[in-house]
Amino acid sequence: MLFLKAEHIEKSYGGRTIFSIDSLYVYHNDRIGLVGRNGEGKSTLLTTLAGTAELDAGSIERYGSIAYIPQLEDVSQSVTAELHAKWQLPYHSNEQMSGGEQTRLKIASTLTSNAHMLIADEPTSHLDAAGIGQLERELSAYQGAMLLTSHDKQFLNRLCTVIWEIADGGVTVYEGNYDAYIEQKQLQKDKQEREYKEYIQEKDRLKQAARELRVKSDGIKKAPTRMGNSEARLHKRSAGKQKAKLNRAAEAIESRMEQLDKKERPKDQDTIVFDLAEFPVLHSKRVLQFNGCPLAIGERLLKERIEGEVKLGQRLAIVGENGSGKTTLLNLIVERRSQLSIAQPAKIGFFTQHLMNLNNQQTILENVMNDSPYNQTFVRKVLAKLAFKREDVHKKASVLSGGERMRASMAKIFLGNYNVLVLDEPTNYLDLETKEALTEVLSAYPGTIIFVSHDRDFVKKLATHQLSLDDALPVVKASNSSKRPQVIEEAHEPDLLTIEMQLTETLGRLSTVMNEEEKSKLDQQFQALLKEKKRLQQ
Repeated sequence: MLFLKAEHIEKSYGGRTIFSIDSLYVYHNDRIGLVGRNGEGKSTLLTTLAGTAELDAGSIERYGSIAYIPQLEDVSQSVTAELHAKWQLPYHSNEQMSGGEQTRLKIASTLTSNAHMLIADEPTSHLDAAGIGQLERELSAYQGAMLLTSHDKQFLNRLCTVIWEIADGGVTVYEGNYDAYIEQKQLQKDKQEREYKEYIQEKDRLKQAARELRVKSDGIKKAPTRMGNSEARLHKRSAGKQKAKLNRAAEAIESRMEQLDKKERPKDQDTIVFDLAEFPVLHSKRVLQFNGCPLAIGERLLKERIEGEVKLGQRLAIVGENGSGKTTLLNLIVERRSQLSIAQPAKIGFFTQHLMNLNNQQTILENVMNDSPYNQTFVRKVLAKLAFKREDVHKKASVLSGGERMRASMAKIFLGNYNVLVLDEPTNYLDLETKEALTEVLSAYPGTIIFVSHDRDFVKKLATHQLSLDDALPVVKASNSSKRPQVIEEAHEPDLLTIEMQLTETLGRLSTVMNEEEKSKLDQQFQALLKEKKRLQQ
């Protein structure tokens, strides 16, 4: 049964075409995930399909009722006492609700409407792991059609059977969940790379063949001076015919080369590698020790004590339900409160959603370069990963959108002169592609990372250790992810770097010192450092 049909729909803002789509169809029991980069028009498309925004052209026919869960708009609906309990909603006014409570209220009020079709714009925003799990169960049981967008990959994988990708003003339909979509995209990229390689090989082959014919043509000699006039005329006629034939053959090949179906080079995905020579090294095996640290918000004690430690190079995810004190704990760490033990040389970079670290009169590149130990080439490479490409880096901070400001602020933190990153929900409002890029950058980061995130896939990919504030006694534990065997290597890597730096320094002093006794001591120190280096490399 067809629930929605859209044909030849167009939408523009300020002279820019947001989308121009020939046709879209939604049928009963469709489970559609809408994906695309920030700014491609996901929310705009959802609002037009839901009927809350007007089209510039085209038509949308709806065969049934539609319930819409917006991303940003406040809600004024009231819900039953049963739903209040089910979704853990407070009874105070909507204006006093947190972001997570507002999101749960929108979901609860919408799911009771029994609409034929549900359209949801980022329904997982602000929800903790328990809230996302409950939403998944509710939507799995939903009987109508569903169209939603989310930055939670696991959410899309578990619910969706079709993916719509919006890009360059159009929508491409892929069968399957998000992982199936990524697999199909990779197959397309592999095919593009293969076709480009074959195109270049054939072009080079034809170019070489034409070049050889031209060389042969140029190599045909003129008549020798000792020839008589009649012989010279015959030779010239024969040589001219040969040259003309070779040149025609070369021209035919060159024409064929021009007629080849041109293939574009696939976009390269450069690997991010931080330059350890520029990285501010932290000479300490332990970055943070909780030592039975209590956790409280005002007079309310959340946890009597927290145990565990964070070693050099580890990446600790602090997880827990909304209100469990995750951000409060991050603030204790950043403020170096006395109930914690933090390595003195630790240079902490702190990212929050409300960070005000950009100079509005400077460009993105200038803002990031101000405090960065890295060269401009590397900085621009990382900025490109975060969707600031080419001339985008020269945008003034004053003209950036909310999402752009957040990405620029984040880049300024992890490209700054820090060796410990503390990040509060760094993936909020990032599209899936940018989130993957952020995961890659942070995975390559040579320092220590302590972060809070409700994004299960992000935590799984990045964290080497976890601290759950939902536990009665929160303790730092090794992650169950595949990165666990690498933790020892990551912890040893900076130690090895320290040894190498000390070796270089000692060798430099050996080359200049004149006192034999001092030279002997330095030599012993050099040999001891070499021995330690070999031990770490085993």
